[in-house]
Amino acid sequence: MDRPFVSVVIRSFQRPAALAELLQAVLSQDYPRFEVVVVEQTQSMREAEASRLASLELDGRLRILRFPPLGGARARNEGARAARGEILLFLDDDDLPADGSWIAAHAENYGDPGCLAVTGRSLVEGVEFPPAYQRRAQGKVLSLVPLFMWQRVFAGCKQRARVQSIHGTNSSVRRLALERVGLWDECTTVEDEMSFTYRLRSALQPGEHMLFDPQACIMRRLHLPGGLEKRWYPIAVYAEKVFLFYHNVVAHYFPGRFWSCYPLFVAWIYGVSLDWIWQADNMRYRGRAHKIWTSAWLLVAFPFLWMAWLGRLAVHRLAFGPPQHQPRLDPIRPPESPR
Repeated sequence: MDRPFVSVVIRSFQRPAALAELLQAVLSQDYPRFEVVVVEQTQSMREAEASRLASLELDGRLRILRFPPLGGARARNEGARAARGEILLFLDDDDLPADGSWIAAHAENYGDPGCLAVTGRSLVEGVEFPPAYQRRAQGKVLSLVPLFMWQRVFAGCKQRARVQSIHGTNSSVRRLALERVGLWDECTTVEDEMSFTYRLRSALQPGEHMLFDPQACIMRRLHLPGGLEKRWYPIAVYAEKVFLFYHNVVAHYFPGRFWSCYPLFVAWIYGVSLDWIWQADNMRYRGRAHKIWTSAWLLVAFPFLWMAWLGRLAVHRLAFGPPQHQPRLDPIRPPESPR
């Protein structure tokens, strides 16, 4: 198989030390044909951190693009537009490849022309996935809850499988697929990978598919400060972000389903918010008593919060119009011949 040229696209915000460690690991990969594109949004860093990144930039395979804070989806999109590879491989700055064959493990899957996207396995520092998790993961890894189109991740799964969606990190996509269906919608700050998944699934042709490959493995460092700090959100902030994801993204791609089943979606968003309180990696609500109290408060406050969110959404739509969807990725044009 001819090895495709891979662009590793990394989003980074307020983690220069972790980014430098990640870049060293990526640049040490044993794959022969790749570049690294970093969308760096850190506004200020120590002189030693800036110097370390500058020394890494001497490697001709690395480009660091500097932006003001963009948000998750837009940062991914800017990296995709700057990338030159046949395969775009996305990673976040709190991750590390598990070994030197990480890029190669992704690239090998694209020897099958029907493979359009691959998600690799994610391990978490200090966390051991129990056998019960693995049993559930085998049937649910990167699947969608049928009515609500919510992603079930289970990215610690050990089994290779064809899947219904891709994850936000440790995921690769064939450039031709991005040119076909567009990039990631920028009108949500949670589940921002899903808009691309919805469009890709609807555009799959016979023989085309998405894969989960546990051989392409990373280690997630969830304890690191910086980034979007989702795990530190107050519950009212997180629940409103899920509310906006459904009203800005799901309602756009599945309007009949969303509006005809609206009361069910209200209950579902409450359930998702409740689940977020009890997640093991939630850094804000620690301890059983704290989680119980917060869950009870959310139950009482949720109807009032919902009305406030609807009001803010209506004001925003009146001021700025409906959100934009399906940002485009233009094909790479070959250089013009000299005249």
